[in-house]
Amino acid sequence: MKKTANFKVGDKVFAKVKGYPPWPAHVIAENGKKYNVEFYGTGETGVIKVEDLFYYLRNKDKFQKPLKRKDYVDAFEQIEEAIKEDGGDGDTSVDGDNSTNSVNNVSSNSSVNSLNSSQKGTKKSVKRKRSVSDKSVADAGSPKKKSQKPEEVLDKSESESIEQSKSEQPKTSISKSSPKVVHEPVSKEIEFVPINDSLENVSEETETNEKQNDNEKSEMLDFKIEIVSEKSLKNNIAYANYVKEKESIYKGKPVEPREDYISQVLPVKLPSGIMGGLKLHTEWPLKFEFEYDRALYDESVASRILEEKQKIEAGNTSVTTNHQLFIPNIEMSADDVTEILYQKDIEAKKSRIDRLKIESELMCFDSKIKNCLGLDKADPQQAICYLESIYNTSFDDLMLIKHPHVVEMVRRLRKYVGNTKEWNLSEKSLSEFSAHAEKVRAKAEQVYSKFKTVVKVPESSTSFWEGFTDLVSQFRTDCKDLTEGQIYLLCSEPTSRKTFLNNLEEIESEKENSSGVANSEHEAVKGGGETPAAES
Repeated sequence: MKKTANFKVGDKVFAKVKGYPPWPAHVIAENGKKYNVEFYGTGETGVIKVEDLFYYLRNKDKFQKPLKRKDYVDAFEQIEEAIKEDGGDGDTSVDGDNSTNSVNNVSSNSSVNSLNSSQKGTKKSVKRKRSVSDKSVADAGSPKKKSQKPEEVLDKSESESIEQSKSEQPKTSISKSSPKVVHEPVSKEIEFVPINDSLENVSEETETNEKQNDNEKSEMLDFKIEIVSEKSLKNNIAYANYVKEKESIYKGKPVEPREDYISQVLPVKLPSGIMGGLKLHTEWPLKFEFEYDRALYDESVASRILEEKQKIEAGNTSVTTNHQLFIPNIEMSADDVTEILYQKDIEAKKSRIDRLKIESELMCFDSKIKNCLGLDKADPQQAICYLESIYNTSFDDLMLIKHPHVVEMVRRLRKYVGNTKEWNLSEKSLSEFSAHAEKVRAKAEQVYSKFKTVVKVPESSTSFWEGFTDLVSQFRTDCKDLTEGQIYLLCSEPTSRKTFLNNLEEIESEKENSSGVANSEHEAVKGGGETPAAES
């Protein structure tokens, strides 16, 4: 059964992405059937399906893992602080109505952790300098120790020193998105008391920790690599050139949401045959106010990355020694990369098709309602069903602005009375029809109210309809450079980056198709055979 939760901007959630651990995030925008979220701890953003979002408080016990990564620990600290400030995670359902209690639990748990940390700090232990990251790791908690019998207990300060020295050894694998942490070696010698039972417990605990660390390293590797295509970089350059031509529009336009990740890389095949990765972003997080500035940044990144790729493949650069810019081995084959990019392309096209299907349904309901309520006859009960279907459709403001006749039809139905003077109805039939007509008006009013919540009209508008017609006029002005087919396929604002890239994709597809037909005809003529067109 598909998830039907309606998340709101500001809701605190767990976001699941394939191969990644569920990660604390908050909703920053609605995106059709998906949501734009910003991940706590990393500042990265992503577009997530509704079925992969879960309210934080009711799912914390299920999704939180005992990972010690700094950004993972920070993510939970940040989301819990945000929940305390807001008084909940935004969950208004019956099951999620315990937000206040959960916030209190978060607060009390934090106090307990702080108390435990302060008590542990009073015990004797091996002293060493600790970095900020070390503190985050220590505060994140560790696996519970096995209880010992009284006769097995060593001097506690010595036993704890042994365990602390083992847990504080420098890790060989560091998150690709986190700054490197330099651990100072423990210079103080530790004296052991050779009691077999106690050493066996230490050995078992070390083995458990090593297995957990291996799992964490595997999760970090899966979580960090985000493949981008050479084609997308070239498209970014084309988009920047377009934006520079329309500078007056984009210099004042807010930045559009993008799927940004600190670990985005362009795969490149090394002379050795291994697949490496050129990192896109050398600074993080990305902060731009206007679309113009962001487009120029994307252009500079794309130009740099494509130039470096060309140098590497030609063997004319030593960029592989600079791990700030290059990952020497992304642990993927060329086939893996091709499959990932193919799946991304399919997902993007599927999303567009799903959206266009919703628009098609909207127009279909509009046509059916008009047929039900004609001047010669009427079926108001069926019209009510179609109005209910419109109400339950997941439309957005752009769909309504593209098809304003739907809004106009519903607006008129709020005063629907039928053509009763021409129908010569009996008194009983007239009474029944009047009752149904009243229900049509009520349902139309309900649908029209939903239109008002979906379409944000200018504050200066004296009425919703006036503001809506102004938006329609502006939309048509923005579409003046688009063909009728491009307007029909619009899935975003006419001047948006997404629209430009979609149109670019359509143009390239048409070129590829025409090129394929031309090549097919050429081969047929060359071979003395008939072309497919001739055969048909």
